[in-house]
Amino acid sequence: MMTTLWLPPPPQLSLSPDEIHLWRAPLPLTDGDPHLLALLSADERERAARLRIAVKRQQFVAGRVLLRQLLGRYLGADPQTLTFAYGPHGKPRLAAGSLAFNLAHAGAWALVAVTLKREVGVDLEQADPHLDYERLAAQFFTVEEQRQLATFPVARRRRGFYRLWTRKEARLKGEGRGFSRPDASVAEEAWQLHSFPVARGYLGALAVAGNIESVRRWDFVAE
Repeated sequence: MMTTLWLPPPPQLSLSPDEIHLWRAPLPLTDGDPHLLALLSADERERAARLRIAVKRQQFVAGRVLLRQLLGRYLGADPQTLTFAYGPHGKPRLAAGSLAFNLAHAGAWALVAVTLKREVGVDLEQADPHLDYERLAAQFFTVEEQRQLATFPVARRRRGFYRLWTRKEARLKGEGRGFSRPDASVAEEAWQLHSFPVARGYLGALAVAGNIESVRRWDFVAE
């Protein structure tokens, strides 16, 4: 799989069936801008209002605005007019068309994957030097994943945990199910998995069903 550096996007976006576009964007953590809120649908505004923790609400608003702006560029459509449908576990998709996507956000960054006619998932985590990763691994990792974690040198085991965790969650998001079962492993037979740094202290992962030839990575700049 060929992967580009993080680059400025081209003026015209062209997406082929055998590639993925990855976008990273800093999140403007504010949810009071009426221009941004106007881009959201009524149900998105209602969902944002139910989030009592300010940072979570701000991340949700900024992430959905980013998603609408990006998909609008691909489709040549007004971001406000896009309509989403949702899977059983809440995974969003466009109500019509062949464009597939997935969104993740953590801290002050967001990550979006865009592709055609295939399932895709992304995860993004901000490394926490105080996280009790061994407890989480014991609770959520399969026996095989715990074995993989143990193969990392002690000095790199925390980073190894984040690598396994983000890949696991990216695949589960790609499948459209929640991160809840310790038997949900990240077997690679049907999925391509890819890990990468997003920014200092942030690790991302991509899971895509089937084979792709390239991952093109773009830095989002608001128009």
